[in-house]
Order: sequence, then C-alpha cells, then structure tokens
Amino acid sequence: MTSSMLTARQADKRVFDETVSVLGGFRPGYPKFYSIADLGEHSRRRWVPLERAVEGGRVERMFRDYFTESGDIRFATYLVADAFAHAVLGRAVASFVTTGRIWDTGAENMSVRTDIEGGLDWAGVRDTTLRVLPSDPAAGSPGITTMPCERSTAQWLACRSRATLGAVFDGLSDVSNCGVETLWSMAGECVLGAATIVPTYAGTSAETGGRRGQYVLQALHEAGLAVRRRSSLPRTPGAGPIPVREAVRRPTR
Repeated sequence: MTSSMLTARQADKRVFDETVSVLGGFRPGYPKFYSIADLGEHSRRRWVPLERAVEGGRVERMFRDYFTESGDIRFATYLVADAFAHAVLGRAVASFVTTGRIWDTGAENMSVRTDIEGGLDWAGVRDTTLRVLPSDPAAGSPGITTMPCERSTAQWLACRSRATLGAVFDGLSDVSNCGVETLWSMAGECVLGAATIVPTYAGTSAETGGRRGQYVLQALHEAGLAVRRRSSLPRTPGAGPIPVREAVRRPTR
C-alpha cells in the first residue's frame, strides 16, 4: 500500500468516525439509532447483507415472526417496512439534512444487524467513503468525494436507495400482499420525518433540513415512486389496532 493510499484511507476514516460520532449524539441513550457502523470493525455474526436480505429469507422471516406474534397483517408489514426504510433511508437522510454528508446506501455496500428478537437494531457499510458538499471542511480531502451541490447529492442518495429498498419492498409485498406503492409511501414518511425532526435534535437549521429532505423526496418521486402518496396498510379482518407500545417505539418517525 502506497503512502498516498494510506493517507486517503486515514482521512476518509477520520471524517467517517467524526460523522458517526455526531449522529450518535442525536438520541441520547440510543447512539445506534441514527449512526452507521463500519463493517470492517465488526464480526459477521448477526449482520445480514442487504443484497441477500430477500433471497436469504430475512424479510420473510421478520414478517412471519411479527405476524405470528400479533395476528395483524398491517402491524407486521409496518414493522418490517419501517425497519428497512429507516436502515437504508432514515439514517442517511438524518446525516444529509444535518451534516450534509452521506454514505453509499447501495445493497452491495450495506448490511443490517439483527437483534435478539429478530428485528433490526443497526446498519453498517463496507465502504466508508462519504459524499460531502463543497462547503464541507472535509471537501477536497483524500478519500472524500465532493458532490456538486445539495440537489445532486440528494439524487445520488435517492438512486442508490431506490434499488436497495426496491428489492426489499418487492420481497415484502410478495409475503404480505401489500402493494409496493404503499410501502414506498412509508419510505416517503421516513424521509419526511428525518428531515423535519432530526434537525431539532441536532440544533441545525430546520430550513436547510426541510429543503434537503424535499430534494430527496423529489428525486424518488421523479423516479416514479409513490413517496408523496399516503396509502393505508392492509389489515387483517377482525384484528385489533396496532398496540400502543409498538406504535410509539420510534417517536422520530
């Protein structure tokens, strides 16, 4: 490894660790909620590559476990869609609207970690290279990719996330009989929630956060995804409402 390559990797890692530290401070007591892991620093145990989440059965198992527990299709579908939307888009949008930095959300770059109950409690990336805005102090540093502007950054994030979540939502739709458009409407709510609420936690500009969030929504919308539509999830006949204890698990969403 040449000295220039080493310097680039060290610079990239420094900026990545700095960003993760900032994101981890948004939810005191739950630093993993918005942060992202460097997979190079973790064992493979409990980590599921997103490119194998559907074929490997993780999406179906999560849905069936939640449905077995609740007997409610809407509840089970909501929990699975919400978990993956947050893992892929929620965390990245939280970073974009506050720090202006994003990582690659492509399926081949991301993995999710399962908790002891079979849900998802963290997300990580193999390649820690960050995309930053021209005004970022890290712009121009070795190992850092500087994007032209906010809009182009949002479009790149939307493009990478679209393919990743598209595969997950297709798989979830197959087992839940929930339309893909409804699942994308949940992803839209995830983006909107992160863009409007997280800047409050971070003490950053609400105007900037809202603008960047709308750029992401617009890019997804222009790709033909129903992120601006509000659709109802399917419901099991005779099933009760979503339990309050579960409905409030993620107040930021």
